[in-house]
Amino acid sequence: MKLSEFVGYGDKMEQLMRSVQAGRIVHALLFVGPHGSGKRTLARLFAQAMVCQGERKPCGVCPACKRFLAGSHPDIHVVKPEKKSIGVDEVRELIDALALRPYEGGRHIALIEQADKLTVAAQNALLKTLESPSGEAMFFLITDAPGAMLPTILSRCQTVRFSDLSVEDCARVLEGRGVDPVRARELAGLSQGSVGRALEIDGDGEYRALREKVLQSLEALSGRASVAGAASPLEEDKGQENETLDIMELWARDLMAIQSGAEPYQAWDADRLRKSKLDGRALLKGVLLARMQLGSNVSWPNALENLYFNLIDTGLFGR
Repeated sequence: MKLSEFVGYGDKMEQLMRSVQAGRIVHALLFVGPHGSGKRTLARLFAQAMVCQGERKPCGVCPACKRFLAGSHPDIHVVKPEKKSIGVDEVRELIDALALRPYEGGRHIALIEQADKLTVAAQNALLKTLESPSGEAMFFLITDAPGAMLPTILSRCQTVRFSDLSVEDCARVLEGRGVDPVRARELAGLSQGSVGRALEIDGDGEYRALREKVLQSLEALSGRASVAGAASPLEEDKGQENETLDIMELWARDLMAIQSGAEPYQAWDADRLRKSKLDGRALLKGVLLARMQLGSNVSWPNALENLYFNLIDTGLFGR
């Protein structure tokens, strides 16, 4: 894959790559954007291009590219959370590696995935190296949540922002990868224009079944007495809380679109959206509250039933 192949980013990324190689920008880039927007893929392409020995970078066929693709290039250092966070010991290990002379005579390249998972101590340990790296080193930090990072880290990086594509552009990219046009349009809608997320959904054999279960659960709501029965099928799905809330959130946003006369992401399901008795704005508010409750260690059954009771108690039926 080439930098020029990224829809909506090709020319911009090739210009940025030339600036990186010419040393005209800071030595740390922060790639920021939603999950599936391509930031990790592009960061890896940048890293590969910087070690590539071919004429058209990244060529993919030179010895350096082959080592990169095999994950064995000695000057590429990848740091990512093995569990919930990236600790200070992992950062110190990276700093020690960067202090050594590059093996292939170029520069060290550090890829830090999910940089928002760096602990405060780890970020502080990294800060000094970002300010004055040992030798020739280039950093690529990748994150969905820059707000979780220290301002001092952010100020040492040049931020490159990514966003999802339009549904139409996303569908075209998927078609170019061999996805059936009808399915490509559905996947683009379900992913809200995120190619990466669309491919994840396409490879998840259980996603459609879960989506249907979620929608049937919402449609089963008719009053306070219906809450337990409506919530019960979803309460059984341990480990799928976030996926369930993602499906509800997209449904809420599409309800808001339909209710305001706009085009929904899930356009193929427009009739079902129009028949819904729920108010999109209130459902979205309920989803956000449920996420907060889960983050505060409220159990999934309680968070889900609270969401449903709130929907009913605020008079959302008969809008």
